[in-house]
Amino acid sequence: AVVSTQSREAVVSTQSTGGGSEMKEVETLEDECKQVAAQLLKGVLLKVATMERERLMEQRQDVMKRYSEEKKRQEDEIKMVQENQAKSAEAMKVREKELREKLMKKFKQFEEKKQKTQDKIQKKKHIII
Repeated sequence: AVVSTQSREAVVSTQSTGGGSEMKEVETLEDECKQVAAQLLKGVLLKVATMERERLMEQRQDVMKRYSEEKKRQEDEIKMVQENQAKSAEAMKVREKELREKLMKKFKQFEEKKQKTQDKIQKKKHIII
């Protein structure tokens, strides 16, 4: 609206003043062109800035999504390691109990053999005496 009003004024002033006003008309048209170019450039820059902002926001969302996925994966890994450690600890307790029972059984067998041997020795002593 501003540009068209100025161009009408330029045409009117050119018609009323005659030949010397052609320079003014050229200058006015140049000014109008500069204003239009500035407005277009401003619009283009705003559009580019908006597109760049949108691109950066999408990139940020992608980074946040990857970060969140990586964090969840690490948490799952830690949980799995902890579960495996708990299972290993439980398995070690069971194995320790089994070994202790086996050892006690062997010890009992040894004690029984020892007692039998001592009994045999005692019987032989009695026979000899």
